[in-house]
Amino acid sequence: MPPGPRRTPLSDHCHFLHLLRGLYFGRFPEKKLLSFCVSSIVSLALGLVLFPVTAPAKLAFQPQRMIQPGAGTLAESGIEEESVATTRLKANLADLLLHDKYDEIEGIADKIRTDKTRLVGGGWLLKQLYFGLEASNGTMPEEHIAELKAWIVARPQSITARVALAKAYTSYAWLARGNGYADSVTPERRQRFKERIAEAQKVLDDSANITPMDPEWFAEMQTIALAQSWDGARSTALFDKAVTFGPTYFYFYKYYANYLQPKWDGKEGEAAAFARKSADAIGGPEGDFLYFHIAMVVLAANNGNVDASQMDWARLQRGCQAQRDLYGVVDFDINQFALMAWRFRDRDVARPIFNEIGDKWSKEVWGN
Repeated sequence: MPPGPRRTPLSDHCHFLHLLRGLYFGRFPEKKLLSFCVSSIVSLALGLVLFPVTAPAKLAFQPQRMIQPGAGTLAESGIEEESVATTRLKANLADLLLHDKYDEIEGIADKIRTDKTRLVGGGWLLKQLYFGLEASNGTMPEEHIAELKAWIVARPQSITARVALAKAYTSYAWLARGNGYADSVTPERRQRFKERIAEAQKVLDDSANITPMDPEWFAEMQTIALAQSWDGARSTALFDKAVTFGPTYFYFYKYYANYLQPKWDGKEGEAAAFARKSADAIGGPEGDFLYFHIAMVVLAANNGNVDASQMDWARLQRGCQAQRDLYGVVDFDINQFALMAWRFRDRDVARPIFNEIGDKWSKEVWGN
């Protein structure tokens, strides 16, 4: 059987937002913006009376401006949301790749890796670089793979080109397989999936000794390991190598926590124990930040009726506050925290968070 979740299909969505607003917390009325054309003092006073600003009774953290930590930033990019960074990079990189301007791409990638640029919310710009190197809309997968192979021929020691090619093969593999249960995949699709994943692994294996190395080499190999159902010892060895190379690259921990879930190869509570151990090893606010992000995997909506009590709710609140203090927050993460508050049935925390979210709810977090 090709790999696939044992309990919940990847396409399964839980309607937590509807349940939360409709059944548990009550419905939040739609809000309309006050017209800015009315500028009189009387209107302002009326607005303050009708819509007073009050402090929440029990809020784990308060919204604040993003604080940039000691990580470097690209002079030309500044501090950006992940979506903004991806859009900007993708447009630039697609044009450079189309015109074979490999040296310029390498320069951008080298600077991002060297500066270890973080974005609002703590995400790494390096991750967005590879999103930017994905096939553009309208580009066939085979055509995109050919472009990346031409890059490798021109720059055989480019780790960026190799990782981008491996990611392209992985995406191409999942395109063939689909996201359903393992027993829903036809033999033909299963074979194409295996072949393309094997191509991705070969690309990475052939570039294992290139220097300087790239954190996304390890992250993509973790994706391949899950797709190929590596055993525990082999997957753990890969994770250990990854965090030795980049101990603060939090995606390593999230991917490994996903592997440890019961729907893959883990046991109940194993991912939660891993989250606690990993966060304790790093310690401080960064450790709490990591705990919060691993919990996004463990308590995800598509994991069904997961037992939230295996996670430490107080630490999750500290972790979200740590993210605000260290990197600021993005809509996706606030939605994740709201989902956690729902799982822990904490109305006092959830209500102001939903007020903060407003109409910026994340379909990726909640489903439909």
